[in-house]
Order: sequence, then C-alpha cells, then structure tokens
Amino acid sequence: MDTFLPQTFLAIDALLIAAFRWCAPPWAGFLVGMTTLACGSALVGRLCGAALAYVQRSRRTREEGAAKKHHELSLAALRAHNKPAYLASNHLAQEAYGNAMALAAGRAAAGLWPACAALAWLYWRFAATPLPLVGESAGPAIFFLPLYGLAQWGLSRLQRRRGPSAQALGRTPLDDPPSPFP
Repeated sequence: MDTFLPQTFLAIDALLIAAFRWCAPPWAGFLVGMTTLACGSALVGRLCGAALAYVQRSRRTREEGAAKKHHELSLAALRAHNKPAYLASNHLAQEAYGNAMALAAGRAAAGLWPACAALAWLYWRFAATPLPLVGESAGPAIFFLPLYGLAQWGLSRLQRRRGPSAQALGRTPLDDPPSPFP
C-alpha cells in the first residue's frame, strides 16, 4: 500500500508524457502533446459532466418543478394582493431555484477539474524547462488554455451535429440552467 500512490502517479505521468514524445523535433512534440492533453481534458470533462448530470437527473427535475410551482403560487398570491403568501411562496421559489443552480454549478465543476489537473501536471512537469517560442517568460498555461478552449468549442460543435437535439425530442438540455419562468 505504501507504493500504490507513487506507482499510480508515475503511471499517469508516463501516459501523459507519451504524447509529447510522438514527434522528433521538441517544439512539434510539445505542440502535439499539448493539443492531445487539451483535447483529452476537454473530453474527460464533458464525460464527467454528463455522468454527473445523469446522476443528478431526478433531483434536478424535482428542484426545477418546485421552483416553477412556487413561482406560479407567488404570482397567484401577488394577483390576489396577499403579500404574506407572496413572500412565503417567493422565498420557497428562490430556495428551489438556488438548489437547481447549485446542481448546475456542480456539473460545471465536474467539467473543469480535468483541465485544472492537467495544468497542475504541466507546471510540475515543465517547471524548469524553457518552452518553445516563449522560453522562461511564460508558463504552459499560455499554450494549454487556448487549445483547451478550442477543444471545448470543437466538442460542442460535434455534440450539436450528433443527432436530434434535446429540444426536438421535447426535453430540456442537461447543460442549461433551469428557467424560473414557464
């Protein structure tokens, strides 16, 4: 058990550094490795976000339903000029909407952790290495973040072309926050 974590870390390190060694010129290997790492981080992030959305599906539906129900009740109380009922219903609607937004924030965090882990590994691995084009004046984030953004954009474009959209099937997309209005 004492060697499990170091061996696991070394195995992950060997897996991640492999893409940086695919091309012979160092600058080309760095670019290929950085692109592979950014695409892999974006893909793992999307998969983790989708898995969490699947796990949270029933709770999300419950919270969105509660927010909509209490919102409608607060509007009915407002029309009836019943201020205490309006305030109570509005408070419950805000609470349910806040819970739904917290679930959405969790899905967003599930999508971002691979990029944070990749950046931490990059800074650990290339701490004392001058990088191509920038030398020691900038860190690996200057290469990784734009490539990660492009990978996320590309995955979103692929996801849109994948088939019938969720709206066409009568469902709301899992990535969108719930609307407080009907």
